[in-house]
Amino acid sequence: MALAIAAACSPAAWAQTTPATETPAAEVKTTPAETTTSSSAAAFGLDSIFGATISPNQISFTPSYESGGHNNQPGIMTARTFGAPLRYDAIFVYPDLVIGAGNNDNLLGTSSNGISTHFISVRPSIVAEVKNQGDRYTASYNGNYTRFNKSSADDFNHHELALAGDDTFSSRARLGWLAGYMQNTDPRGSTDRTLSATPDKWHAASLAALFGYGAQGAIGRFEVESNLQDKRYDNNLSTTAGGDVNLANLAGRFFYRVAPKTSVLFELREIKSDYQLSTSTNTNTDRRELIGVTWEATAATTGIFKIGHLKKDFDSSARSDYSGMTWEGTLRWMPLTYSTVDLMTSRAPSDSTGVGDYILNRNESLRWSHQWNSAFSSRLDAGVVHSDYKGIVQQQTTKNYALGVSYIWRRWLNVGAEVARTQKSSNVAGQEFSRNVIQLTLEATL
Repeated sequence: MALAIAAACSPAAWAQTTPATETPAAEVKTTPAETTTSSSAAAFGLDSIFGATISPNQISFTPSYESGGHNNQPGIMTARTFGAPLRYDAIFVYPDLVIGAGNNDNLLGTSSNGISTHFISVRPSIVAEVKNQGDRYTASYNGNYTRFNKSSADDFNHHELALAGDDTFSSRARLGWLAGYMQNTDPRGSTDRTLSATPDKWHAASLAALFGYGAQGAIGRFEVESNLQDKRYDNNLSTTAGGDVNLANLAGRFFYRVAPKTSVLFELREIKSDYQLSTSTNTNTDRRELIGVTWEATAATTGIFKIGHLKKDFDSSARSDYSGMTWEGTLRWMPLTYSTVDLMTSRAPSDSTGVGDYILNRNESLRWSHQWNSAFSSRLDAGVVHSDYKGIVQQQTTKNYALGVSYIWRRWLNVGAEVARTQKSSNVAGQEFSRNVIQLTLEATL
């Protein structure tokens, strides 16, 4: 089993350390066309499927101890596994447990009178895996049970359940599918709703599928993707009822290979956000036409970039629509087999979480992961989100920094440490705040 001791508040990616049996991130070679072309690139795995209603400005406030378990995928949608398995006939079971302890110096994300508190978190996860020739199926659970010594009202229990499959029909045709359920809370400071005595709790059920046709080296290939999600709030309904939403996402992509390791892609995507409150004016349709390129320029450099037009139409004339440029891109540079630099950028509107017609977000982030030797690794994270509120005069900038280290103490045991800072500035008085968190980690797998 895994053990971990942690203390944190940082980008969610810092919640994960590298288990002894996991290939170091610096040595993982990904093909952007396969791993980052779809909107599910940030979305297949529970954080993506259930994060369909989470905007970049909300993600920037998510403390690492509030995130779930490991959610990056080795296939299309099935869950990643860590450590050695327990075997029951054809079923392989991978258990993991993280125990955390740390300090958050501004739990509520307020500009004054913030609460500085220690916390303890327990994050169990388990993946059951079945393989059948070229097909793979997983059932997974990620839990997060966190308690604060200075604010018991903010204690939470998070649950993520998912059943997923990757089916390979031929060398040309593949299908990934996922059905999931989540119970979660909005991180403090991540929305524009009035601060409540307890964090806003919600649950969501999701379905997703991604079908791809075309051999990897073919001149042309295509993908069709669909996601459905129903999100409902469970408390503070006087302010959260307007956040209940049914989401439907449909996308199609065509890849045309122009060089052995370079493809041009064309994408059409539509996202329908149907808000359930009868008086809500937030229901809208988001349509995107994108053109882009995926490349593996050298053995060390891979990337994907898409740019195009986005039209966000609200059903109600009470809100202004958006029509303009959008983009999303990722670049991975591996100057050494044990060192990786990831650059990410995006620009797109997100739905209002309390004020304004919508929020236009521009996001840039950088991560440097380095494996110093077989046992010691580090990560440096920096990011900024610029948020421009439409319909009101409000702009804000959120900056995130984190530094973490991890040491493989035993084959099955990792120890680590992390420091992180979030700083939000705004032209509206009372909206700015800063938050500092320190994290220690101890994680083990079978």
